[in-house]
Amino acid sequence: MVILILLISSVLYLGIKSDNLLRQSEEIGQPVPYEHTIFVDGVGTVTGKPDIATLTMGTESKGVDVASAQFTNTATMNTIIAEIKKLEISEDDIQTSGYNVYEDTNWNSETQDYESAGWIVANYITVKVRDTSKISSILAMVGSNDITNISGPTFTIDDTTNLKAEARIKAIEQAQKKAQEIADSLGTKIESAVGYSEWSPVSVSDEYQMYSSLSYDGGGPTIESGTNEVTISVSITYKLVE
Repeated sequence: MVILILLISSVLYLGIKSDNLLRQSEEIGQPVPYEHTIFVDGVGTVTGKPDIATLTMGTESKGVDVASAQFTNTATMNTIIAEIKKLEISEDDIQTSGYNVYEDTNWNSETQDYESAGWIVANYITVKVRDTSKISSILAMVGSNDITNISGPTFTIDDTTNLKAEARIKAIEQAQKKAQEIADSLGTKIESAVGYSEWSPVSVSDEYQMYSSLSYDGGGPTIESGTNEVTISVSITYKLVE
């Protein structure tokens, strides 16, 4: 009797184990359900009026030695900075951006060597102008105060938060439209967005540039700030269902 019970138990155990192995063999190799997705992009661009202009200006002074060149250069730059402050430009918006001292040389064809021709001191400042209507006055002022180099102005928008928000909405709407068109063409429906990324392309502002010696007989030139573009690009992944 005991032997019979053991035999029956063994048969049941082997049967259950065989069934489990069979089920496992049927499941192995079956593909994992695939979530059908599409990737679309969108670009949104809006324009805004620049509210900041940046100018870089410098003066170069020559002397028989470093000390004399520095003396002349310091006097010129101090005058320029004082005049800029008179236009209600905060000292926080005036920054020294370069100071160079180097020897000036001339080639002597007889000795076949360079000879010292004195020393040059170059001093540069960068000025952030928060009232762009003052640009013309600044250019007129520096032109009559021995400034030898000017670059700019570069026009920018101080706070682009709201403009980026507008551009983002446009970019997403464009991407959604593309996704819907693709889904309709495939005979599917959009279930949800499952991935998102965005970036802002680097934009180059228009510049009004002047180099070399400057002189003005009257007021400064008329400067137009125009408009700047703010662009947001997005990439969105959508899940499709039948």
